[in-house]
Amino acid sequence: MCKTILILISIFHLYVVQANNVYNCSAPPNFNNFDVNSCCRTPEINMGDVPQKCHKYVNQLKTANEKYPAYAHLCYPDCIYRETGALVNGQLHMDKVKQFLEQHVHRKDREIVPYILRSFQTCLNNIEGHQRSLNINSYKVLPQGCSPFAGMLYSCVNAETFLNCPAQMWKTERQCQVAKEFAHQCNPMPHVPLPNT
Repeated sequence: MCKTILILISIFHLYVVQANNVYNCSAPPNFNNFDVNSCCRTPEINMGDVPQKCHKYVNQLKTANEKYPAYAHLCYPDCIYRETGALVNGQLHMDKVKQFLEQHVHRKDREIVPYILRSFQTCLNNIEGHQRSLNINSYKVLPQGCSPFAGMLYSCVNAETFLNCPAQMWKTERQCQVAKEFAHQCNPMPHVPLPNT
């Protein structure tokens, strides 16, 4: 009994120490080549020919750089959301996001869909609040050939889903816990820089 209590106290102490880690945000922890993106299992999504269309679209832009893959271009998320029907005339339609995810996320990964939808809504609310604070309806098109809106939303949704990954899809390794603690402390909402105009 006494031994059990000591073990529980030790676990609690370890948890409190871990939860109170203070990180130098300009020097991320060393993960020794551990892929922190593997901490929250990426759901299998049937995108059909959308990625091919968006690779083609990005590669024909003047700002495309053959040194980098098309999916690294700022305008790639804009294309993905347009091609899936979620983004129409610069406006995101959450009903279309929900419909697409429910129809295209593999059955074994469906438990993450509500988490992704919450991430979309949280990020969308944050970005729209930023636009209201600037008294604008949309961001200007950048020299890359698109508005930063979809790229900001995409990055924010990925970060928010990572931070709120469902337990059954989360890898319980120490590096993952450190990555989550670091992200909570050093990469708060909106997770991406917001433009001034």
